[in-house]
Amino acid sequence: MNYMIIFTSALISVFVILLLLSFKSSNPGLVLEKIEKHASSFLHKGNRSNKSKDIKLLFDENKIISIFGVKIKSIEGLFLFRTIISLSFLIFFNIFGILFNKNFIFYSIIGAIIFYFLPIEIIKGKINSIRKKISGELPELLDILSSLIKAGLNLDEAINYISINYKGEASRLFAIAQLSVLEGASKKEAYHKIVQLSFCNDFKTIIKILIQSEMIGNPINDVLKDLSKAMRDDQRDKLKMRAEKLEGNLILIIFIFMFIPMIFLFLLPVLPQLKMLF
Repeated sequence: MNYMIIFTSALISVFVILLLLSFKSSNPGLVLEKIEKHASSFLHKGNRSNKSKDIKLLFDENKIISIFGVKIKSIEGLFLFRTIISLSFLIFFNIFGILFNKNFIFYSIIGAIIFYFLPIEIIKGKINSIRKKISGELPELLDILSSLIKAGLNLDEAINYISINYKGEASRLFAIAQLSVLEGASKKEAYHKIVQLSFCNDFKTIIKILIQSEMIGNPINDVLKDLSKAMRDDQRDKLKMRAEKLEGNLILIIFIFMFIPMIFLFLLPVLPQLKMLF
């Protein structure tokens, strides 16, 4: 218990020192900015996975991401937020343990670990949500794009029509690409940008086909229709697999919550006779 009190007191002291420094400074935000710079150098050295790149792209696109009602502006700010909420939970849970004369150190450490990784999982959930939305929109979007090209529009005009007249994640990305071109970027750079923002391999494949068709000059109408059909078949196969898994889970649930209680109900009148035998 003494070690726990010392550890908790040390953590509280760190927070108090940072708080005093922020009030002493002419601009309290400078303290957090300095901490964010140190966090940035630390993260660039130790965080080079694809997931961290996706999270950085999400921050670059949205500028602000809200987690638990707190608006976070950068990946460094996310690191500070995770550290603060995990340490805060560790401190306050231990304080409650001291007040009630209980040893909560084990539970506080588990809670602190959960709160440290939970914001990352929330952001990953947002990234997966964008990926799923784009993947679901692509077959219909390809059909529309193919029909527009068949009607006589060129590729740029068809993409412009989709970005203006259709709402969705995919059409929003095409609007971003067109805006980037107007700002001076090349088409290849603009397409590369929206591929990264899509977090979707299917969208990446479509953009590759669009770039190649524009470079070579091959007709793209039939290719888009075939690609749309292949994506629909793939989505249908995935739904069948999920339905099969769901069926197996339902059988298990029925067995546990219906079959076993029914057996118990049937045996309930016989239980007194079984007790007499033994």
